[in-house]
Amino acid sequence: MPDYEQSSLVPLDQHSAEQKVGYKSPPVHSRFKPGTSGNPSGRAKGNQNFKTLFNKILNEEISLREGSDVKKLSKAEAIVRGVVIGALKGDVRNTAILFRLAEQVGQFQDDNTRDITRIERVIVSWKPPGAETEDDA
Repeated sequence: MPDYEQSSLVPLDQHSAEQKVGYKSPPVHSRFKPGTSGNPSGRAKGNQNFKTLFNKILNEEISLREGSDVKKLSKAEAIVRGVVIGALKGDVRNTAILFRLAEQVGQFQDDNTRDITRIERVIVSWKPPGAETEDDA
């Protein structure tokens, strides 16, 4: 065999790796190594998103003095109690907040009313064009 033919011979695994370079197939030398993360400086495992953090803080218990009693309740319950007390005192802003909260939780919906699920058109009496009725005769 001449020299130029031997130089074009490439082992099968090397040749197939070279062919796979392109869209969604980066070169072998720049691919992630097995066991290595693609985003090593990503989000830490202890971090929480805003919704989780918000719920965690609102569910924390605080002590609330009511008269001579001290009660333990969640921060969310303390906030709602404060809004209700403010609305009872006549504060317009707290009243608006209270009504908005009540509407969002469905407090104003009547349980006895049914949702309209079907609309029907009922024809009581129908006569074809040109037909006479007893009233016309």
